[in-house]
Amino acid sequence: MMVQVEQLKEMEVFFNFKDICESILQMELEQTCLLFEKQVDLAFPNLEMKKEAAQVFLTSMNRSLYNYILYKRDISLHICCCQNSILTHKCEDKASLIKIGHSILQMYYNELNTTTKSNLHITRAKQFIQENLSEPLTLEQVANHVFLCKAYLSEIFPQYTGLKFSEYVTLQRVEYAKQLLLYGGQSILEISQQCGFSSAAYFSSVFTRITGKSPRKFRQQFLKYSA
Repeated sequence: MMVQVEQLKEMEVFFNFKDICESILQMELEQTCLLFEKQVDLAFPNLEMKKEAAQVFLTSMNRSLYNYILYKRDISLHICCCQNSILTHKCEDKASLIKIGHSILQMYYNELNTTTKSNLHITRAKQFIQENLSEPLTLEQVANHVFLCKAYLSEIFPQYTGLKFSEYVTLQRVEYAKQLLLYGGQSILEISQQCGFSSAAYFSSVFTRITGKSPRKFRQQFLKYSA
């Protein structure tokens, strides 16, 4: 049995939330709520509605928001999505549908706002680290530079880099050392100092552990293959 054109239009209203998703990513909460209310009126033109249909509508919007944010920003707000799933089952009428819908949008907005700000702090922290690799960087020093307490920076740093603060700094020092070994004329001692290592011996130990080769052998192999 073929689905009628009008039925297809009704289904579109229940499953296409692209405008709402794009609006929430622009951090325009008021505009997003207006778009939501407009779509509710299209899906439920009358005050009377089936509770199950309203729950399907909210569930579809919730999942659309989660998937769209994940795809566009590579941010997984799975906890927010799960909490909103619980709210969808509390919908009883059109008034509660709108109220719950606003709550869902507010939660995504809050999460995006927090995540965006945290990501900005991490970006600034990474830039500061990159510009000061020759210095004995500490978590407290970097936290002060980006105006965060060191406990919070320590907590969110792995969420955005996949590494603890100390691990990230060490890896950046080693990556910088690679460039100096390959393209600079400094000695191993000079490179270790320029990359912020306390001694040439410690530098060699860390470099070997991470790359599988000593700094000297790493340089020799590059010169051999580029000759």
